[in-house]
Formats: sequence, C-alpha cells, structure tokens
Amino acid sequence: MKQVLFPLKIYRFIFSILLMSMLTGESIFARWHHRWTVNEHDLGMSLTLGPYHSYTNLFYQIEKNQPVYVYRENEVRLYRDLLLRSYKPAYGLVEFTVYPTTALSAWIKSNYKDFYDQFTIYKDINLIGSINGGYQEPWSASLFTGQIAAFLTMNDDEDLVVAATGVSGPVVTGGAYQIFDNCLVRSNWYRVEWKLKGKSNQAKHSHEWDIKAGYRFYNLDEVANTLLFSFTRKRMTNGAYDWRWMQNSINEFELQLPVSYGEKGISRFKIIYGKAIPFWKWMVGLGIGVIYENRRQYDRELKQFSTKKEENWNLFLMPFAYW
Repeated sequence: MKQVLFPLKIYRFIFSILLMSMLTGESIFARWHHRWTVNEHDLGMSLTLGPYHSYTNLFYQIEKNQPVYVYRENEVRLYRDLLLRSYKPAYGLVEFTVYPTTALSAWIKSNYKDFYDQFTIYKDINLIGSINGGYQEPWSASLFTGQIAAFLTMNDDEDLVVAATGVSGPVVTGGAYQIFDNCLVRSNWYRVEWKLKGKSNQAKHSHEWDIKAGYRFYNLDEVANTLLFSFTRKRMTNGAYDWRWMQNSINEFELQLPVSYGEKGISRFKIIYGKAIPFWKWMVGLGIGVIYENRRQYDRELKQFSTKKEENWNLFLMPFAYW
C-alpha cells in the first residue's frame, strides 16, 4: 500500500506545482490586433490569450466622425465621461470569450470527481477548484453596440498620445453551459447588461476596469433569474512597492438579486481582493476570494438540483502575475 501512496503523493505534488504555474500565467498573455479601413469606416479584430480569460472580437465603426476625449486621472470622472458619451452607438462588436481555467476546473470535477477530491486541502478549499475564478460559465458569445473611445493626453514632449481606451454601451451575452457547484450544467442562458470597460497604460502605470449592471436569465426552473451588478478593477505601478489599499491591487465584486416570484434575499455574492509586489520584471500577487450563494445545490451524480435552497460559502485563492 505504501508503494502505491508514495508515487501518488509525488504525482499530486507535481500536478499542484504545474497548476500553480498556470495560475501565475497572466504574465504570458498574448495579444494581437489588426485594423482596416473600409469606405472610411474602421473595421478590426483582436485576440487575447490568457489562463483566466481569453477572447477574440470583431468590431465595426458605425459613425465616421469620432469625438476627442481628454484623459482624466480621477476614476469616477473617467467612468462618468465614458458613460455620458455612450448613449448613441458608434461601434458594433461581436466577441467570443473562453475562461480556460474555469472550464478545466469544472470539467475535472464533472468527469473525475475522485481525482478532484484528492486536491481538497481544507473543507471547501480545493486546489483545482481554486482556479475557477468564480465565473459562472466556461465560455460565452456577446453582441455589443455603443462607444469605443480613445482618451488623449499630452506627454512630456507635448505630443498627443492615447492614454486609455474604453467602451460603453449595451451588451447581450449568452451561452449553452453554466457552472453550478463547479460542475458543468447544460442550459441556454443569456445576460442583458450595460457595461463600462477600459484600460490605460502610461509608462509604468496600468489601470483596467469593467463595470456591468443588468439582468441574467438562467433558463432553469430551479434557479431564480437575477438582477446583477459587477465591478472589476486592476491598478498597478510596475516596479514599485505601494501598500495603499487600492494601489497595486485587483478588486472584483459581484452581486445578484433574485427577481423570480417568491424569491428574496441575495442569490449570489462574490468579492475578490488581491495585492501585488514587484518581482524582477513582474508584479506578482495573491488574490483571496469568497463566493456566497443562496440557491439550490447541484448534484453531479444525480445531475439535478436539490429540492430546497441552501446557503453556501466558498473560499478560493487566485495567484497572479503581470508585466
């Protein structure tokens, strides 16, 4: 028996190291984009690959003349300016998104539960489960119409440069699979949201944001449809130690409230906070997240939901690295 367990422990250890390497793989993000001009309208596509979030999109410029935006350091004013200018659609965008580590984690639990359980380190903390990032689907497709803006600023040489880019407007997102209790469940779902999303890069400073508010239709009798709000933010200064709460950090917040008859309280709540420090050319950190759900639990073996709602808390870890 010992001869069997010893190699198994080594195998689990090696697998754990590989898994953690995947988690810190944000530094190997691959980005590609290209833009064309067709009849004085911009047409472009892009591809971004990463372990947590990979996506490709195709966009088309509806209006020829685009306004000029001035970059503002104040985050609230930046979000406000983008929101106020998005009421009239200027671009259309189709996007396909995959959450690789989320899909892998759910696939392993759905098909190899015994193997999955071997990586439970304490109660609800499972090493494989910790890589899911709290996403509710393995992939999605979306259609966006709104404003895609470039924010300009003046550099030290008094040249105009693009300090940030952002998008704002309505988006419809859907898919064919959802994830409950880290298991894949076949069901057609969709979300209707208004989003603010963008990114800025200035010298060693980077800032990313993603704000959404809308409605999620689960298309499952056992799960209440919800109103939702989410906020994701990352702000880094490469090569610098900064222990202020909102600097060199990642922040994620999500709240879902049920709208189905007879449902009350909170359906889902997620919060993640991560802090980063400089390491060589990277910013390396660890995020700690909590997900609270008050809904029927999914049974992987019976392939059905429980008859009563249950409160459930899950804690997960999210190592990350940026350069």
